[in-house]
Amino acid sequence: MKILRHLILCCALIAPYTSIAQSPVISIITSVYNGDEFIEGFMRDITQQTIFNQCELIMINANSSGNEEAVIKHYMAIYPNITYRKLNKDPGIYSVWNMAIDMAQGEFLTNANLDDRLRFDCYENHLKTLQENPDIDLVYSDFYFTRYPNETFASTRYSFVHTFAEFSKKNMEECLPNNHPMWRKSFHQKYGLFDGTYKHVGDYEMWLRAVAQGTRFKKVQGVYGLYYYNPKGLSSNSSNPLLDKEDSALRKKYSYLFTEYTENTKN
Repeated sequence: MKILRHLILCCALIAPYTSIAQSPVISIITSVYNGDEFIEGFMRDITQQTIFNQCELIMINANSSGNEEAVIKHYMAIYPNITYRKLNKDPGIYSVWNMAIDMAQGEFLTNANLDDRLRFDCYENHLKTLQENPDIDLVYSDFYFTRYPNETFASTRYSFVHTFAEFSKKNMEECLPNNHPMWRKSFHQKYGLFDGTYKHVGDYEMWLRAVAQGTRFKKVQGVYGLYYYNPKGLSSNSSNPLLDKEDSALRKKYSYLFTEYTENTKN
């Protein structure tokens, strides 16, 4: 009887190793920087995705002064599909993302922020939409907005649902993909990588650049993300004048996209 219990325990411990797909379908890219407050909740949340066994999680530590590494290595011992790299200096979040894209083995990519959370089947449903729509490069969905850190999707005290419009050039003025899109890795072969000279809006610039060249996005119906309004975050720190400066310049550069649809419909 003791031997049987021992065998059951051993099988339970090795189960995460044997269930991981040999070739990942999705590559999750995550920048690690001063995230001690969020790292445990993030790791617990991301590994509970229904198809995490078809993913690889690429985590790049941008010379963080925190102690995230200890938590990450604990999860690496359980999940062999987690890859971790620590840099000697911080090159900026979009340069970190480009490094992760270069490392990625999956056909599809998604970014995951340490302070945000996801519905348990977010990746499964976003992947399904991309696979069913080969002419679409990127998918996105609505999210809950919360001011409480480290909530879970199932127990959030969210303030409201951020509802995005259906894709169009004009509606890109809203930055439709936002915080948890999924896109094809081939997207970057056609439209280039993220521009590392941006500190705050490099993702928005990437999406606008691609839309200007003809890419199409699609909305996945349903609420799949939980966005934490982090007062110290890159996209939410209102005390940083560079954020407004970059955003204003970017919107001015691509303003023709936002008016093109309206003008065409008048003719």
